[in-house]
Amino acid sequence: MRQWALVGIVLITCLVAMEGTVVSTAMPRTVAELGGSDHIALVFSAYLGALAIMGPVWGNLADRWGARPVYILCVVVFLIGSTWASMVHSMQELVLARFVQGLGGGGLTPLGQTVLSLIYERHERASAQAWLVSAFGLASLFGPPLGGWITQEFDWRWVFLLSLPFGGVGAVLLFFFLRPPALELRQVPFDWLGLGLFVVWMLAALQISPWMLPLGLLLWLYSRRLEHPFLPLPLLRFPVFGAVSGLAILLGAGLFGGVSFFPVFLQDFYKLNPVEAGRAMLPLMLGWVACSSQSARWALRFGYGRIVGLSALSLFGGYVALCLDSVVLGQIGLGMAGGLSFTPLTLSVQDAVPREQLGQATSSVVFLRTLGASLGTALMGAVLHSYGFAWMFRCGAALSLLGVLAFLPYRRAVSS
Repeated sequence: MRQWALVGIVLITCLVAMEGTVVSTAMPRTVAELGGSDHIALVFSAYLGALAIMGPVWGNLADRWGARPVYILCVVVFLIGSTWASMVHSMQELVLARFVQGLGGGGLTPLGQTVLSLIYERHERASAQAWLVSAFGLASLFGPPLGGWITQEFDWRWVFLLSLPFGGVGAVLLFFFLRPPALELRQVPFDWLGLGLFVVWMLAALQISPWMLPLGLLLWLYSRRLEHPFLPLPLLRFPVFGAVSGLAILLGAGLFGGVSFFPVFLQDFYKLNPVEAGRAMLPLMLGWVACSSQSARWALRFGYGRIVGLSALSLFGGYVALCLDSVVLGQIGLGMAGGLSFTPLTLSVQDAVPREQLGQATSSVVFLRTLGASLGTALMGAVLHSYGFAWMFRCGAALSLLGVLAFLPYRRAVSS
């Protein structure tokens, strides 16, 4: 039964991976039909923003209701958003549909990793994670050319319907075969006020509003007063979690901020059609697949710090190469960074916290990464709109350099 549950998680992982890369290649054709080119960044940031907002919510609910029903509910919400996105009539409506996708998608990655950590012991977890990240990488690899081919030969709307068979079959397998071990569920009251403050703060952060800092301070001060706040401040007593917080945000910002707009760069700067742009992204995706398939094993063999450090340096090197007009080397650097970084970060946190807090801890790591991706996409999209691709890559280099600096406290935490 455990193997079939793993197949279901892998299918849902493919769904999440393809959604990001396939949609990117379809955007130019979507804008040509619907208009509203100024909404391109919103199509990505609305999805990523909802992912970031809902990640901690789903993790919190999973610790209260159990991971299995919450995981399946996330799949259903995601498929509703995908179906709606395939039927929209304006860019504004597409932004709303992508937001609904993000509401469900916010729980798919963290809960998938949480379930794996529950049904597999630590010595088995590397192999199970290897299946997961390999599926993510392969789906990402085939996503751009597949999305470009569907967009060119059929219609961009079919791109959003790709998720239905993966999500549908995956949800059925989870329903019948996923049986995580029974854990003592959290019985503490839900912090509704903390959730409300968190959502308001997130909306301000995604808009890069001047209210972001005072709202964040208010949320922090409020959460410190509670024994069981919605904001997972108690996890900060684990040094690894505290070190991961800043690093995951910066790596997410630098990586996804650039990758989201890379198909647009290839089609706009090099005048490639969607299929050609998808093929041109193969160096990035091959680097991602090659590294992601081994990242968990390498992390357990060589240590979390070395692999995450290599990831941070690869991200910075990739952006330097892009600034020097070396597109292939730049893609390889970004692909290595994506493949090496996030699984070791998650595993290091999972090893540091008790099993009854795995849902909240794992979703918090994914939330921090997604928050960084949302902020990075908004920032780099604004730079692109105002100054062009050259300055967007320089912005990515600056973010990745900050990520290299943030790696230093993480290395100390995992080495202690």
